[in-house]
Amino acid sequence: MRFGVFASLLFHLAILGAAFVSLPSSWRPDVAAEPYIPLELIAEAELDLTTSVPAAAPEPIAEEEPEPELPEPIIEEEPAPEPEPVAAEPEPEPEPVVVAAAPEPETPEPTPPKKQPTVKPQRTAELDLDALSKLVDKSRDDSAATAREAPSQTADAADNARRKVGAGDRLTASDEAKMRAAVERCWNAGAIIGAPNPEKLIVTIDIALDRDGSLASPPKVTNQLQINLSGNRFWKVAEQSALRAVVACAPYDFLPQDRYETWREFTLNFDPSQMAGM
Repeated sequence: MRFGVFASLLFHLAILGAAFVSLPSSWRPDVAAEPYIPLELIAEAELDLTTSVPAAAPEPIAEEEPEPELPEPIIEEEPAPEPEPVAAEPEPEPEPVVVAAAPEPETPEPTPPKKQPTVKPQRTAELDLDALSKLVDKSRDDSAATAREAPSQTADAADNARRKVGAGDRLTASDEAKMRAAVERCWNAGAIIGAPNPEKLIVTIDIALDRDGSLASPPKVTNQLQINLSGNRFWKVAEQSALRAVVACAPYDFLPQDRYETWREFTLNFDPSQMAGM
């Protein structure tokens, strides 16, 4: 582009110079001499025009972003106040019941005292000699009958005593040892350990056996009253232990059958000091 402008300028200048030279001087108008402009200045001026930097475009104004709308605050509705309890109207006081006064009891008239019948004195009965004689005769008869029955009852009691004592005495030493050994197996010696004077806690038991050695009746403690009156709790424990041992160890079938009459009923003495080995 610069070259075209420069060539066009030279071409026009050449035409103007040729016309000026070819015209007669009379025809030449008086033209004031134009100032001489060096080509370098023109070239620099054109160069400045062509190389001038266009003005910087104005920076776009940043649009302000709209502020986000804040959510409207949610206003919680206040709960309606609870209704105040209505005070219950007081019940009307019951009217006092007027109790009619009880009528005063009538004072009974005093009863006149009854006249006591006059007791006539009775005459003392005369002594009845016949009735007295009959009473004496009856008393004599009763005494005679009692005297006749007494020897019979005494004989029976003596026979029972002899049988009891005899049975105990007739137990041989071997049979008695067997009985003690059998009962000792069921004896609870720990029940009286620590008892003071165990040799005094003797328990006497009557034992009745059938022919097969089983108990014919429950064993009976003959000195039970003495034990109860003593107040000794160890003696009472020894009594219960002896009874349990006799019942628990039955039957005693080791006793000889041919001597059943000798061991059918007998008395056995329990000495805790010997049974427990104290």
